[in-house]
Amino acid sequence: MKKLLGIVVLGLLWCSLSYSETWTCDNYRFGKSIYEVEETEIVLKFPNNDGWTYKIKKDQREYKISVYGEFINKQTYFNYDIYMDYQGKYVINRTQDALSGYSKSYTDKNCVIFY
Repeated sequence: MKKLLGIVVLGLLWCSLSYSETWTCDNYRFGKSIYEVEETEIVLKFPNNDGWTYKIKKDQREYKISVYGEFINKQTYFNYDIYMDYQGKYVINRTQDALSGYSKSYTDKNCVIFY
């Protein structure tokens, strides 16, 4: 009985530790973009093997609302952030020049989420 209980507890712990999902979205420049949302980061990948890794700052995945992440590139003085909306199934990518304050953004739409 103790072995069975131990197996059940370990199985539940193992299942709860690996939470990730993949978003596939329409991108205006590359056609498709892939977002892998893990515990502490969002990995953005493009078909040309380019991409970014964002650190998750605000996580409301539990309520199926949104995820917000940031990436700071100190070499070029650009700040990047990303907002993923569960209800609308879209992703907003924003770039801001830390020196001039100039910013731009684009939206990836028609996202499909795989758990």
